[in-house]
Amino acid sequence: MEAELRSLATQDGEFLTNIRPDEGAFRIAVRAEIGPKGSRGADLFDFEVCSPSWLDAELDRNSPLPGGTRLFMRGFNAHAIEEYVHKRLRHATGATWNDVARKIGKWAQWEFSDSENY
Repeated sequence: MEAELRSLATQDGEFLTNIRPDEGAFRIAVRAEIGPKGSRGADLFDFEVCSPSWLDAELDRNSPLPGGTRLFMRGFNAHAIEEYVHKRLRHATGATWNDVARKIGKWAQWEFSDSENY
């Protein structure tokens, strides 16, 4: 089974191409709707896109700081983020959707990751 990106936006529903963060420090919460390729429906996967300067400032306030589901880039680039997601999805395959979603969950927070039934 393979995964397919259905949509990519901020967690508030704004298209990434409309985002114009400050050139310095930024942290943007992103939500990807991803489902089984060729099937209907999708699950939600969340991650953050952050600048190195945001990381520097955050480390000054909170250290150590876990990386978890953060993606770092020097300047915000919606196209590069989408390409990154597509690249990661090409490597997320499995026998079942739960297998695939768990692989995606290594770099994005799956909406069902805290569920006992996954």
